[in-house]
Amino acid sequence: METKPRNYSAPLWLIVILLILVLGSNLYTIFTTYQANQIESQRAATYSERVVAVQEILDDHRELLANLMTDYHEDAYGENVDRIAEQQLVATEYQLLALQAIALQNGLVIELLAAAP
Repeated sequence: METKPRNYSAPLWLIVILLILVLGSNLYTIFTTYQANQIESQRAATYSERVVAVQEILDDHRELLANLMTDYHEDAYGENVDRIAEQQLVATEYQLLALQAIALQNGLVIELLAAAP
């Protein structure tokens, strides 16, 4: 009896298709990793510049807050204030300005920390 040779073409094609899919998946992973590394290197290159810019803004705000205290004492305890209600209003206005400056500083620091390389 003569045996017929087995036809392996269907399983071989399936293996070839699966290997092509695995190759495509690996190429996609390599490409996305490369892009992520490029973005990370660009962020790292500009990080020190952003730190300097935020530091300048924070220094300006420190000066602003120091001036707020001086201006507050002049406005709240000066000769123009006759009543405690006026003094409280001036104090509230200066507190609001100080809180806004602090909130802006916190936002800048959080943004800088979130974008750290």
